[in-house]
Amino acid sequence: MDNVIVLGNGFDIDLGLKTSFKRFVESFDFLSIPDIPLIKKIKERSVENWCDLEGLLRNELIAYSLSPSVECAEDVNNAWLMITKVWGRYLPELTDLDKISINKNSCAYHLLLVDEAHESFWYTFNYTNPWYLCKMYSQKKAVYIHNENIPLDWAKHHGFMYQASTNLIIGVDNMVPPCISSGTHLSHIIKTKNPHFQKGMKENAVERLFTADNVVIFGQSLGITDSDYFKPYLTSVINGETDNKNIFIVTYNNSSLNGIKNNMSEYDINFDDITKSKVNINIVFTERGITSYEFQMMITELYKNSSN
Repeated sequence: MDNVIVLGNGFDIDLGLKTSFKRFVESFDFLSIPDIPLIKKIKERSVENWCDLEGLLRNELIAYSLSPSVECAEDVNNAWLMITKVWGRYLPELTDLDKISINKNSCAYHLLLVDEAHESFWYTFNYTNPWYLCKMYSQKKAVYIHNENIPLDWAKHHGFMYQASTNLIIGVDNMVPPCISSGTHLSHIIKTKNPHFQKGMKENAVERLFTADNVVIFGQSLGITDSDYFKPYLTSVINGETDNKNIFIVTYNNSSLNGIKNNMSEYDINFDDITKSKVNINIVFTERGITSYEFQMMITELYKNSSN
């Protein structure tokens, strides 16, 4: 069976890592950022998820396109620079093997463990190496969607902290106004225009999603800022144009699932249309743990025809 497993921040959180944006904005590192207008807005709105941050950046770029000003451009750019820099300094501390506590009863850990003897394709929107953090030390290597350079957990332990922290990609999708994407002031906030973005990665990931028997989307909010990947894929699922047999959406609970549905609607994907496609759509709530019927059924389906 050809399995493709796509990881978002929710996967790391399920493992026990404190990598949520909510944790970050409560940290001393973030609170030490000067209260320029956009940073102040983030603090006042209690932005909790990375997709919400990127959505806020997106809205600021749209606002700038409607009423351009030097002050607005400087505010957005300075906020983006400071968040990226501070996050790059903050994240390695959260992936220190001497300080972290991995939840070995989590769905994330169990999936890593079961998959060790198999050959699934792993794509991650994160900057961590889960096998390393879980001390599995297998030869597996996820494809890092945004940047193939050394993940931050490896960077910390192998002396490449500065290099890794400057390679982070936080930004927005391509569906921003043309004056942003073709301009010189803020176009670098578009993920695909970031100098560290891996060219061809999007096409490779989308093609693999199209042809897989089983797709697992674990802890990914499917927000509009990642719609360059998911809109063409989900549109093809709806139109019956993929080879998929099963899609497993693994998320924390029904509330987070509703968040995913709302995120999809922002780029004109109706979740109900996906459920009506020829592909079996399965929802797995990590809140229910590894003994839940849905999680056990997913594991069985992923590996039932494996020779290993």
